[in-house]
Amino acid sequence: MQEEAEVAQFPRPLSPQASVRDAFGAAVRDLRVRRHLSQADLGSLVFVSKDQIGKIEKAQRWPTAELIADLDRELGAAGLLQAFEPGLRSQRRIAQPPLRRVETTLERAALDWLTTSTGEVRILGSRDDEAVDEEDVAAVVQQLARFRELDHQHGAGRTHQLVSGYVAVDLEHLLTRVPVDEATATKLYATAAGFWELVGYQAIDLGRDDHARDCYLRALELTTAAGDRLYGGYLLAVSSAHLALHGGDVDQALRMARTGLHGTSDIADPTARSAFEAVLARGEARRGDEKAATKALLRAETQLASAAPGNAPAWIGYFTPAYLADEMAHCFHDLGHQVLAQEQAGEALSQIASGHVRRLAIDTALMASSLARAGDPEQACVVGREAVDLAAQTSSARSRHRIDGLRQDLVPYSDLKPVVEFGDYVRFALSD
Repeated sequence: MQEEAEVAQFPRPLSPQASVRDAFGAAVRDLRVRRHLSQADLGSLVFVSKDQIGKIEKAQRWPTAELIADLDRELGAAGLLQAFEPGLRSQRRIAQPPLRRVETTLERAALDWLTTSTGEVRILGSRDDEAVDEEDVAAVVQQLARFRELDHQHGAGRTHQLVSGYVAVDLEHLLTRVPVDEATATKLYATAAGFWELVGYQAIDLGRDDHARDCYLRALELTTAAGDRLYGGYLLAVSSAHLALHGGDVDQALRMARTGLHGTSDIADPTARSAFEAVLARGEARRGDEKAATKALLRAETQLASAAPGNAPAWIGYFTPAYLADEMAHCFHDLGHQVLAQEQAGEALSQIASGHVRRLAIDTALMASSLARAGDPEQACVVGREAVDLAAQTSSARSRHRIDGLRQDLVPYSDLKPVVEFGDYVRFALSD
């Protein structure tokens, strides 16, 4: 009994700064205590158990929208608790892997985009008490650029929570407000789509492909609201197609790439079209169609060579000759042309910025895999160690997946001393 009294007198400290859910729980406890209500008292007012109130306060359970409204009313919060609802909904969507969707979900979204995307802006927010202005959007654009650079350097494992928290709280709050004009709405929704694309890309980097698919679908909704048909095509032809390739669904990757190409044929600038064609080539190479892959690569080269500097949208600015070389290296690797794969991987590695550690790790591991398949396991192990050292600087599942592929390519040489030592080196360097 004495212990129970002490627990009642000194409740467990909360951490409202940790997340939206923690902040909501702390607010509920504060309002409850101010009104001299026990958890059981409050539970009876909103028709839930004492245990559920306790778990909500300690951020151990997600409140429903209906319960949030009931708590707001019974605690006299005057809308304070209900203001948490958009952020809670978004944090839950980010924090929890979604229920498995039927395979046709992405295709259905692609078809909807292809047939209904009009290029007109659709206002999403309903709160007009504090309009979103250019300064608000500029801050979001700056934050997205900062998070992208951190992601390049460190991988998703060290940055995903930071990005997800910003999306769940700051960004979703902005999306509930009405922009001052159509131009501001366009930029806000397009940037928000970019944020969701980044969260999806990071989900792949964490090995959560189903969650990535959900993020890309959300990004597609936002870019459609922005009236940005070209970025919608990118989300299908590049983001979603790469996701399908990562998951081994080559047919879906090809469908996504072709849909994006077809849906933007009249508006795509050469850089974007080159990126779309390169992913199409990846799909064709993965299924072994050398003729189709070669044609797509030639189109990608031609398009990128014709691109005028500074004319492409900012979001495709990363797609330089180095990134095209990366895509070509993967194509040649899959087609069995290892000398060409090594040439293109070397070209990519010579141009990728030193701060883009994850990309350097992936392409270095690809180079090593190509050497192994070409019958040079000793050099493959030498280059492979460089890839491992780079991967160890990041927290990227994609980098480690590529190194796992290298180890598979070295299996035929598993009795060689350099290969045995390389396996030990991988286990030591990437033991976490």
